[in-house]
Amino acid sequence: MFFIKKRVKIEIPSDLRIKLRTLQTQKNKQPSIRYSLSLSNEELEKAKTKIKSTEVKSTFNELLFKYIDKTKLTDSQVYKKAHVDRRTFSKIRNDKNYHPSKETIICLGFALQLSIEELERLLNSAYYSLPENSYFNIAIKYCIENKIYDLEQVNDILYACDLPILKGKY
Repeated sequence: MFFIKKRVKIEIPSDLRIKLRTLQTQKNKQPSIRYSLSLSNEELEKAKTKIKSTEVKSTFNELLFKYIDKTKLTDSQVYKKAHVDRRTFSKIRNDKNYHPSKETIICLGFALQLSIEELERLLNSAYYSLPENSYFNIAIKYCIENKIYDLEQVNDILYACDLPILKGKY
């Protein structure tokens, strides 16, 4: 035997609806945090002035597309030359919160024929670096210093040194 429950629509009075909404919004608010300052107003103003006057560095996306504009290449030329998937490049272009891999950024750097300083700046904008504490990083720097930007040639050098190659679309 099956029992069928009937749903009954109940009309909630408008004044009760308003009270429920205000309770819900109060519930969602963060509790206020009390904080006592240990610095003088003068020290606080000095800190605020210094922080506000410091120039914020470019984001990864801004810097990458600045370099792309400088080279006068189209987006498709860049991602094909870098052996980066079109969808990955689209994520970089459209999603400011997208965080590409170090390998992807290095491939883009080779495609754009960036200098060491420019590649370092681009990597730093995505919280990566090329310290000389690994042979992979040293090999990447060697290629850039010697203007070897073709990814196949770069991979030949990496392979000859028993280092991981830049995969891309291979």
